[in-house]
Amino acid sequence: MKILIISNQKKVEESFYPLKKSGYEIEKSCKENYKKYVKNLSGPVIVYFDIYQNSEKEYWEHIKSLLKQQIIFLGIIDSKSVAPDPAAFFHAGISDYIGNKQLLEGITKKRIKDIFALKEKVNFLPHNMTETENKNEKSQKLLPVLAKKEFSAKLVPNGEWKKIKNGEEYVFYFLYAEIDLAADWKRKTGQSILQKVKEVFHNYIEQHIKPINGKIWMWNEFGGLILFPYTKNDHDVAITASKLIVNAPIASCEDFPFKMEISYRLALHVGETVYKERGNTGTIVSDTINFTFHLGQKFAKPDNFYITEEVYNRIHPGLKELFLSEGVFENRNILRLRKFV
Repeated sequence: MKILIISNQKKVEESFYPLKKSGYEIEKSCKENYKKYVKNLSGPVIVYFDIYQNSEKEYWEHIKSLLKQQIIFLGIIDSKSVAPDPAAFFHAGISDYIGNKQLLEGITKKRIKDIFALKEKVNFLPHNMTETENKNEKSQKLLPVLAKKEFSAKLVPNGEWKKIKNGEEYVFYFLYAEIDLAADWKRKTGQSILQKVKEVFHNYIEQHIKPINGKIWMWNEFGGLILFPYTKNDHDVAITASKLIVNAPIASCEDFPFKMEISYRLALHVGETVYKERGNTGTIVSDTINFTFHLGQKFAKPDNFYITEEVYNRIHPGLKELFLSEGVFENRNILRLRKFV
């Protein structure tokens, strides 16, 4: 297992040397160059960020940036005890805090094992993922039972669109859909082809979501947000989205008139928002909408389908073993549909 230390202090790395005897790979990066390095990491990895010589504002900017990466664990090194409230790190999702005393004593294998044990207790890891992560996706089946959130907003009566009142708050499923490589196409392709790409993808998504009571709500050139009125025990949205990803290679041949393979990314969340008609949504202030866009645009990778822990709690039991833990994004557990080869 790899441990990355981000620090400009020479002696900090020495505190981790005891772990080398236990088979851990210790690497170090200076603060000026770590961002490119972190992007290429694959988990499970523990990243320790040294806050020495950074202001509180500066180190929190670094922490928030690192938490957005697909890193399972992030620890803080505070050799001079400058943090006014170390507990705030754990509230933000940090896995470990190392002060001067711990640095002087050296970091032990037991400490690393304790980090994994704690994360499993708070349901951030699949039960069978260990610090020697099994690379075989088929072995990563189980996810701990996550707390099921109840909504304060009202449900749409029987899920019927005609019963939705403009300006009132309801619970919806939010599906973000975007065709991949759009920017590359835009640079290399003529406007007539681009227009066809947009039309075909829009129509393709629409024909699959209409039968399960979905409506395209916010849409830009190459993708956007689809709404489904939330009803209890309704599993159609997750099932349909899963089929869209699995069937993408076939759709490239049957539905898209282009001589190349088409891929797209999907991200599904469930939550509350005020409803307004399409085209009049500019004044809506909604954390749920913002998060879903962030999940689809900043976290989701091409040709993949992601769901939040809130959705995972509500999908059909038969689907649950098809999803793998992808870590945490903006303080939510995220799961990804496994690949079928």
